[in-house]
Amino acid sequence: MTTSRGAKGVAGSGENNRADAVAVATVDAVAATSVPAATTAVAAFSRPSSAVVVRSAYKQYGQTAILKDLNLTIPDGKIYGLLGPSGCGKTTLLSCIVGRLRLDSGEIKLKGKHISDIGYMPQELALHNELSIKETFTYYGYIFNLSDDVIEKRGRELKELLKLPSYSLSLNEISGGQQRRVSLAVAMLHDPKLLILDEPTVGLDPLISQSIWELLLDLTANEGKTVIITTHYIEEAKQSQMIGLMRKGTLLSEASPTELLTSCNCSYLEEAFLKICQNHVAKTNSFKIPVKQPTRRFSYARDLPPPPLLNNKLFTFGRFKAQVCKNMYLLRRNIPFTLFVIFLPLIQTVLFNIACGHDPKHLSLGILNEEFVGNSGKCSLTQTKNCFLDENVSVSCLVLERLKEKTFELVEYTNEEDGKYAVKENKVWGFIHFSKNFSDNLAIRFNDATDISDENGTDISDSMFDKGTIHAWVDNTNKYMYDMIKKEVFESYTDVVDSLFNKCNKSEKLGNIPIRLLEPVYGNKKPSFIHYASPAIIALCAFYLPAIYTGATIISEKEGGVIERVVLSGMNFIEIAFAQVLVQMIFIIIQTTLVMIVMFLVFDNPFVGDIFPSFTLLTLIGSGGMCFGFFTAIVCRTQTEASFLGIGTNFLLKFLCGLMWPTEGIHYLLRSVSVYMPLTMSTESLRSLTAKGLGLEHPSVYLGFVSIFSWILVFSLASFIMLKLKRDVWTKS
Repeated sequence: MTTSRGAKGVAGSGENNRADAVAVATVDAVAATSVPAATTAVAAFSRPSSAVVVRSAYKQYGQTAILKDLNLTIPDGKIYGLLGPSGCGKTTLLSCIVGRLRLDSGEIKLKGKHISDIGYMPQELALHNELSIKETFTYYGYIFNLSDDVIEKRGRELKELLKLPSYSLSLNEISGGQQRRVSLAVAMLHDPKLLILDEPTVGLDPLISQSIWELLLDLTANEGKTVIITTHYIEEAKQSQMIGLMRKGTLLSEASPTELLTSCNCSYLEEAFLKICQNHVAKTNSFKIPVKQPTRRFSYARDLPPPPLLNNKLFTFGRFKAQVCKNMYLLRRNIPFTLFVIFLPLIQTVLFNIACGHDPKHLSLGILNEEFVGNSGKCSLTQTKNCFLDENVSVSCLVLERLKEKTFELVEYTNEEDGKYAVKENKVWGFIHFSKNFSDNLAIRFNDATDISDENGTDISDSMFDKGTIHAWVDNTNKYMYDMIKKEVFESYTDVVDSLFNKCNKSEKLGNIPIRLLEPVYGNKKPSFIHYASPAIIALCAFYLPAIYTGATIISEKEGGVIERVVLSGMNFIEIAFAQVLVQMIFIIIQTTLVMIVMFLVFDNPFVGDIFPSFTLLTLIGSGGMCFGFFTAIVCRTQTEASFLGIGTNFLLKFLCGLMWPTEGIHYLLRSVSVYMPLTMSTESLRSLTAKGLGLEHPSVYLGFVSIFSWILVFSLASFIMLKLKRDVWTKS
């Protein structure tokens, strides 16, 4: 590619090693392409004196080309100012250089080969606002495997150099300009060879900005470092030794400030930039600039040009320690949140045991008793000594008295129509009618109901049976209330009849239904919904609380750009995951212990099995939830997306995993699917362990362990695949 030295072009510098490295000079140079220029470009590409060399870079988002056949050369030991309007591709180019993005085609070569050779400061803060300055330095120092002494020494130097505030202040407590300086200090902490600074002086005091430029000039002059800097302040870039002007994904000019001003015959960089842009517009209107297109519109990450930087260590203890320390710092900084995470399952189980599974009390029940009650108007089991088979004893009154003892509030009505209407108007839950001579007809039924006829010989057994029967109308819109009222009325009646048979010196078994329920194999004769639901509630808490915490923590860091920054600093997903697992396992163990104490000791839910398998199963369920949280954080880009995914799956598991209702009641098509859900078999396994006392050798127990362990593998494998296929997984866009 030839280099024009006319008024419209910008020549290379006078330095020999940089003259060959100039790949793109002006719009005239873009229009005139020749074979000797390509030879010069290849020669420049291989020169070791160039810190960064970009050739034929092409990057496309959707249908929009961001970088178009861009060529750029950054000399070693210089400050390179990259200028251009918003949307011209500056940040995309820097992202490709540091390895955040991959080019669709073209090449990028750096003098440094490892991530530790680069210090990157993004446009946004991308730091944890809750951490102090000292904790921030410690975190990033450990990422780059610096010792505590080195971190302390470099931190003090940078604090003095950048005029940082007190070490103990958190980033939330300092101004925006001070935060930007901390971000710059983090980029410089590990003493990199190449500094890439994206808008480092935005929002800073002019004196501070000038001190930063003086620092950068000193680093290049005395320490031989290379600096790439983008800025909105074009005149500020005059202090750079080299300037690259970008517009619409192409490099218009690459020269020193002096050469740029001289060639354009201007006094100010803004004026020169405007003139070059006008020339670019004129040229693009007169002819179409050839742009190299990628060979394939879609390609897998492995088919793209290789990243310019290497991170050949899959795991280092320093980075793992950095992530663990950061997690502990954040938890220590926010004690209320930490306590909330620990005690949330405890609060949920306490509320569940207090609020759910108990029979409703003080329900209104309408009554119409047409039977003669007596002069006192009162009756109870203790007030009657006569046998109801021989004497006039009001059995209906005794039944109603027993219903009062069960906390029903009885509302009397004068006729059957009013009682039914009260149920219809939702004034009472049910209406009970005792017909006239109910007790006499009931006694006749027990004495001799085989041959009953009137004086004319007409059989009246049907009429007698009807008048000796309790008639009840119950609101059936609430099945649980309906079943409970029906059960309580039935039990009240049988209790009264059994007691009265005993007073008649006859076996109370005569009044029983000819079905005898013996002692249950598991549980007791009065089962409670809370006993059935307890294992499901524990499993649901154990699964979703780690999922919520893990997903929310990582996604919040992703949205703030923190994850992207630490990944560009060399952090791997495996180190992030292991550190999260370590902290989460501590939470899971504490939460599981507290939940089991509250559920089985404080509220005395059935627990007849071995505690160790139950505890282990709950720990595995929590680990499965944590893995689901990792998957959520990788798949979702925002907290909103994660919330929808969490809510949707929560309802799915509640409905299909036997948590709210037994799986035997599910539609047969869904039943075949529900068995493969994460919590179906594990919840049944927990129920078998706690309520039945079965051992690990029983299928209903060990299949639960197999199921949740399989889902841990599924979530882990899915996360790994997404990390490989989704190139922008740690970015917020």
